[in-house]
Amino acid sequence: MSATTFEVQQFRPVERRVTFGGLLRSEWIKFWSVRSVIVTMVVSFVAIVGIGVLVSLATRSALSSVEGAQAMAANGVDAVGASMTGAQLGTLIVAAVGVIVIAGEFSTGMIRTSFVTAPGRLGVLAAKALVLAVNVAVVTGVAVFLAFFLGQAVLDTRDFGVAIGDDGVLRALLGNVAVLVGVALAGLGVGALLRNSAGGICTIVASIFVVPLLLMPIPESWGGDHLQEFWFSNTAQNATLVTQNPAYLDAGPGLLVFAVWVLALLGLGALALKTRDV
Repeated sequence: MSATTFEVQQFRPVERRVTFGGLLRSEWIKFWSVRSVIVTMVVSFVAIVGIGVLVSLATRSALSSVEGAQAMAANGVDAVGASMTGAQLGTLIVAAVGVIVIAGEFSTGMIRTSFVTAPGRLGVLAAKALVLAVNVAVVTGVAVFLAFFLGQAVLDTRDFGVAIGDDGVLRALLGNVAVLVGVALAGLGVGALLRNSAGGICTIVASIFVVPLLLMPIPESWGGDHLQEFWFSNTAQNATLVTQNPAYLDAGPGLLVFAVWVLALLGLGALALKTRDV
């Protein structure tokens, strides 16, 4: 009999590095796989467009009377502001999206899988931030410009509409989109810091709508005017307006300070991810 020789081959697992591109693909899939995120993004789009059109219709109705037309002509009709009213509610909605994107993973435990895949953790946060920023910019950008054109079409029936090429109009529209993206990223930072969806949403909403109201009674002698100017949600006010409000920072400096706030919140979230256990 002849002996048969078997050659045993050893199989070694192939180590694959997780690239940032891989993290981006993963986060993109996760972003559009979470039902609450999809619903919230759709609601933000509908709110920006729908409320903008409704307010424009209400403004046109007020202009139909002689007294209303005279009063608005004397005080100035903020045609862009009327069609951008929905963007104010949109900031609340996209802030919630930013919180949910990361805090939701902590509540389900999915974040453990993400951190096992990318132990550095900061790559996960960076990928989430980029995916969030791109999606919010595209969805709300389309909504903002659609709300503007529909709103101006309504107001044009009373000859109060404005064109996108008029002074400050395009800047105001882009400013609204920039604020929406920034607020969403701020929500991401707060979500990473608190790791709780309800707590994160309450915190970011309070910072946008409640704290500015609490700062108003502070007298100027105590620095109340500067506190209002430099508070997170007030810094970019003029970037969203055609006519600049002297109570707030100018559009350029305001956007810069707003960006510093957003980066600071993202930085705190990143620090929490690196120093706290899952």
